[in-house]
Amino acid sequence: MNLVGYVRVSTEEQAREGVSLGQQTERLKAYCALHGHVLVDGYSDEGVSASMPVAKRPGGRLMLEALKGKDVQGVVVVRLDRLFRDALDGLTFFRHADRTGATVHSISELIDSSTPAGKLSLTIQLAAAQYERDLAVQRATECSVSMRESGRVYGTVPYGCIAVGEGDARRLMRQPFTWGWRRTIVEDLAAGVSLRTLRAELLERGIPSPTGRRVWSLNTLRELRTHHASLASLPMADVDHVATISTAATEAGVSAHV
Repeated sequence: MNLVGYVRVSTEEQAREGVSLGQQTERLKAYCALHGHVLVDGYSDEGVSASMPVAKRPGGRLMLEALKGKDVQGVVVVRLDRLFRDALDGLTFFRHADRTGATVHSISELIDSSTPAGKLSLTIQLAAAQYERDLAVQRATECSVSMRESGRVYGTVPYGCIAVGEGDARRLMRQPFTWGWRRTIVEDLAAGVSLRTLRAELLERGIPSPTGRRVWSLNTLRELRTHHASLASLPMADVDHVATISTAATEAGVSAHV
């Protein structure tokens, strides 16, 4: 069977694990030699995250084009996560593959989708990988909510809040000058006001975005609803305290809230 190889690394992986494109390519050659396949070509993406769908990666796009040819029957990878970011990305690939008859060979998972058993195994692997990613996202979200409900600083300081204290004693409080605008924005969105209308109103009133820009990002406005209820229970900082922190932030060249 004529196969094309596909290899991918992100910069983070190279630094952490030393997984190079060359190492992956050598494994693909060894696999093809062992199983009697011919590696007719190879495609690569360096410094490309798995979060990008394969069809949008430079090397991935060329690989998909190669699979449309009559002389190529499939693609071989070291691991499935070299190809697919999630189950949906994998299923989209197979919708394309069904039209061309292309197969997937994964060395680590011992998968050959040219057989019914191999296609079943591949589908199960994709579903399991998606399940693990969903669990990780859920755990991270629950951790974020729990920490913010207790007033602990987690990641960036939400708009309408301010971080008070130092080190482990650093806690979130509501910022009296901006919390009112956060509440108004959330209430307007809940009432059905469109994001673009709300952005125009904020611009007209001269209310700067969390980054200090005159025009708000639509994504920023949309995200303000996230965890808003958990932040509402935080204590309100007093005006003098906020003024002190704001002055220190200005002198340091940073924003007191983001």
